[in-house]
Amino acid sequence: MGNYSTRNKELLTGWQMNVAHMMFRGVADKDIVIEQFKVDPEDEKGIRNGKDKLRRLRRSQKFQDYYQSLITEWRVRNIGKALTRLEEQLDEKNGWLRNKACNDILNQSKQFTGNDENTVVVKVESGIALGTPDGE
Repeated sequence: MGNYSTRNKELLTGWQMNVAHMMFRGVADKDIVIEQFKVDPEDEKGIRNGKDKLRRLRRSQKFQDYYQSLITEWRVRNIGKALTRLEEQLDEKNGWLRNKACNDILNQSKQFTGNDENTVVVKVESGIALGTPDGE
């Protein structure tokens, strides 16, 4: 996956980076243990020990930083492509697809425009000073 020099690879060993890539691709923990640690698929104790090793690795800040860098790289590579495809769908003859593309673009654009319909802004305008009554 791309240029590793931008990910500060010195922080993790090769097997740890390999595990991060496997997890990123969605490989199940058991399959990672079997492939990465060469554990026999029938060795329940070996599988359990390997899964424990993966759990400890996932708790490591260095591993989390590396995994986050994989996500960032993926986003940079794919978000523009996906948004371009949505833009193409705006001209579709199929009304359902055109409508879905419009909604998807509007939903994605919220992070750039700062608009979010789930945000409520309360504005208090009054000529009186707010606070507690004096003398009590």
